Amino acid sequence: MSDLSEFVTLSDTTLTTDSKRVAKHFNKRHADVLRAIESLECSAAYRERNFALTMGDVPGPKGAVRQEPLHLMTKDGFVFLVMGFRGAKAAAIKEQYIEAFNAMADQLQQIGMSLWDKRLELEKRDATSFMWASFGSKRMLERRRELPNIKETRDRLDHEMQPSLLGAAKETA
Repeated sequence: MSDLSEFVTLSDTTLTTDSKRVAKHFNKRHADVLRAIESLECSAAYRERNFALTMGDVPGPKGAVRQEPLHLMTKDGFVFLVMGFRGAKAAAIKEQYIEAFNAMADQLQQIGMSLWDKRLELEKRDATSFMWASFGSKRMLERRRELPNIKETRDRLDHEMQPSLLGAAKETA
């Protein structure tokens, strides 16, 4: 496992790193990392959100300081970049990413199963209510009082069970 804390920093509320730190961590020349970032095949909007070109100080001989290009990047930019890297460190990060993705998928499945259980219980309650209502007017009145609650709960559960992929895409756009 790779220790990401050595080159990932918290900037405001966003995890960030820079091309110099990435180069050091992966034992690459900084110029090669800059070239890799520039050659990423991502949309202009994605590049704008996740990579910021800036200038960084580089110490020179006799205390002199010069400026050189440096890319600041978000966590998403970092992952996008590293997915194209090779080697043991890159493989470790890819494995961690896949494990985190799978853990989140398992969590979502558990939540979904719980919602399905609630929905099935609601359907049983609705069917029982309907059956009893057919036995007389008193039960029919109880059914009329209970039906709005059943419909409201069904709508809420249906909404919670449907992942909002379009909403998630809009949020990341």
